[in-house]
This record gives sequence, structure tokens and C-alpha cells, in this order.
Amino acid sequence: MINIKTALTLQLLSLLFSLQTFAFPEKWVYLMKGEERFFPANAPITDVACFCAKVDGDGHLKGGHLQPPKLKTTQSNLRYHLVVTIPWNADLAHIYLNPKLPFRNQIISDIVQRSKPFDGVQIDFEGIKAADGTAYINFLAAVKKALPQSKIFSVAVMARWASHKKKHPRDAYDYPFISLFADRVIVMAYDEHYSGSNPGSMASLPWCKKIYDYATKTIPAKKLIMGIPLYGRAWQKPSFAHSYKNSQIQKEIQKRGVSVSTNPETGGHYRFKETVMVNVHYETLSSLKAKLTLYSQRKIQGIACWRISQEPKGFWESLSP
Repeated sequence: MINIKTALTLQLLSLLFSLQTFAFPEKWVYLMKGEERFFPANAPITDVACFCAKVDGDGHLKGGHLQPPKLKTTQSNLRYHLVVTIPWNADLAHIYLNPKLPFRNQIISDIVQRSKPFDGVQIDFEGIKAADGTAYINFLAAVKKALPQSKIFSVAVMARWASHKKKHPRDAYDYPFISLFADRVIVMAYDEHYSGSNPGSMASLPWCKKIYDYATKTIPAKKLIMGIPLYGRAWQKPSFAHSYKNSQIQKEIQKRGVSVSTNPETGGHYRFKETVMVNVHYETLSSLKAKLTLYSQRKIQGIACWRISQEPKGFWESLSP
């Protein structure tokens, strides 16, 4: 039998999941260049994060939108943000953030120039080492100072929670310090499981709750934007994409009894069939509503959805104007 407490909990959950709309002051979405046709015309979106301008080896910005894209939308007051990224390479980030090297000033100069037609700039630098935390904060401060006051300066940060901070006190993504310079802080509460990890959810509710609890305690509510994943991911086991030693190749040829072709110009070749298990995890409308319900429990500035074209049917209708 179900006790009274459990019954009440189930009734509460049923009520929460029956909600069809969720009100947040700001609803951000990420838009890849070339996917403008997928923009939901009637969705109550306030901010479009144009992804992305990438820093190249010389410290210049390459790719991405040069102008805010022309979208088919009923929204008349959309704000557009230029998203700036670097490769996920801690050693390269160390070089870019070093004030003694020319790259840092070049990056900032390019950001100021490229951002002119946009309403704001977002810095999305991931994989930064703890040792570069101070240089990273100083870089953010320098970008903020270089931009006109009218520009909205946002920073996308890696997902963190209290126990992670306790274990890594010198972590580069120091929410309180970043909040000092950023007008908005987008907490990327997704990729709980990623391509190099074991299979699992993109952002389970218990995991999101830890991040949300920590974010609301360390980032001012008027600046906090919680990231929401719209996508799924697949894992394959076993995976055969790897390099071979020649001795391994010979053992495999013998074991499988495959036919081999050789050519002095191209080398050897063989192929075989194998049954693999593909493990797919993805977000559903109900799992997304659960996160929206969680993030609506405390006053925050908004949500940010990664990304346009990946959402399940009916998602945009769940966001109230």
C-alpha cells in the first residue's frame, strides 16, 4: 500500500508535470550558423546566442555570424549575442590568457570589433586549468572593460556543485568572481555523460539539482541563466575505431579468417562485420519539463537552451511568453 506521504508526493509531481508553460524573464537559445531555418518563429525567445566565432592560432576570430542573422520570427525585440570560443586545449588556453603574450590583446581587440553589430558578447572558454584561473578572470575583466557599456557581457561556465568546489578549491570557474564582471552567467548544466564517459543521461534531475543549488548560492539571481540540453548522445560498444599494431592485425586476420587485399601503393585492406550494442540517451519533453520545474522554484534570470534544431516536438510551446 502507498502511504499518505508517498501519495501526496505523487500528487504534487503529477501537478507539476501537468504544467504546460514556464515563465522566466529571459529565454536564451543557441543558434549555429547555417541552421537559421530551424528557428521557431512563434517561440517566446528573448536572446539568441550566435554560435560561434572561434579563436584561431594567431588570436584572431574566425567563422560564425558576422551580423545578427535574419530570422523568421514574431518576436520583435530579440537580442543577439556573439559567442566566442577557443579549442578545448588547456595548453593553448594558457597561451591565449597570458598577458605577456600578444594573443590576449589580439583576441580582445577582435572581440570588440566583431561585436559591434550585436547586442552582447558571450565568452565560452572551456577546459581551463586551475593554474590559469586568475589569468582567466583577468581576461574576463579586460573584455568587460573594453566593451561599450551598452553591450551585454555574458560568460558560459562549466557545471560545478558544492562537493566539486570543495574537492577543487582552485578551480578556474569561480562563480562569485566571474559574476563580478559578467552581466549574465550561463551555467552549462549538461554533458553529465559525454562522448568519452560511460553511457548515461545528458543531465539527470538529481545532478542538475546539485548544480542549481550551488549556482543559486554563488551567482546573483538577476545574472543567473541555467543551461538546458535539448539533445541526445549515443555510445557504441565495442568500438573498433582505433589504431593497430601490425602484430594485432595479423592476429585478427587469422582469428576472423577474412580475405585480405594488398597493394604496394596503398597497403593492405580487409573488412569484417560485427554486431555492436548502441546505447542512446536523450532528453524528452517530460525530462525537460522536470528541469524547467526545478529551475522555476527559485527566482533566476532565465534559461539557455542548447541548441536550436535539437529540441523534441512541443518544447517551445511549454515556454510561456
